[in-house]
Amino acid sequence: MKKYILNAIIAISILLTGCKEDKHDNIIRFAISADYPPFEYYENGKFTGFDIELAQLVAKELGKEAIFKDMQFSTIFAALQSNSVDAAISTIGSTEEREKNFDFSNSYYTGEFGILYHKNKPIAGINNSTHKKIAVQLGTVMEIWLKEHVPTTAQIIAIDNNNQAVETLKSGHVDSVLIDEFQGKVFSKKNPGLSWSAIAKSDNGYSIAVNKGSDLKDKINEALKSLESKGVIQKIAEKWLGDN
Repeated sequence: MKKYILNAIIAISILLTGCKEDKHDNIIRFAISADYPPFEYYENGKFTGFDIELAQLVAKELGKEAIFKDMQFSTIFAALQSNSVDAAISTIGSTEEREKNFDFSNSYYTGEFGILYHKNKPIAGINNSTHKKIAVQLGTVMEIWLKEHVPTTAQIIAIDNNNQAVETLKSGHVDSVLIDEFQGKVFSKKNPGLSWSAIAKSDNGYSIAVNKGSDLKDKINEALKSLESKGVIQKIAEKWLGDN
């Protein structure tokens, strides 16, 4: 009797393990930072935006379902390393330092970034002497860019998310915020006292990140290539970003 019970327990364990593996095989877990409209944000009880729709389409191309794990942008790469997620999509740019530990898909979009500032304190550029305190989202390519391009006299204030950065600007604790063009336009529209001005183009564009050596990179690239050839990426760019 004990032998039969033991065999039954083993069989059930194998069955449950197989179910879990099969379930995981059918999904791609994406890390996102859902505070970045129009790319990724939370609205009406669900995640939405350009990156969200693209991730869903990529997963569908691969016969899988996309699920999303929301977190601070600064923790996304740690989540990848710990295998809490399979991939990350959150307006992520590749850098030489990041490429030491992670692989990146082909770029799916390239945009501009610039300065958000008070209209009554116009700027001539990032090196403007009146903009001594500049806020930027922690862990982003824009933070790296600032460190390489602003004068040493400027103070860079790295903040967890852009909503907080903009509130810091509105309260007068910083002089400007470095932010991408779409976020800049969203915040300047919501806040009539603010204005946004482009200063540079993203070097490498936005990519989907995976762990170093992951076979998911090539699969994602094939999916992106297929979506691009069918005009799907351009279509959702027009939908979310107003691109022509």
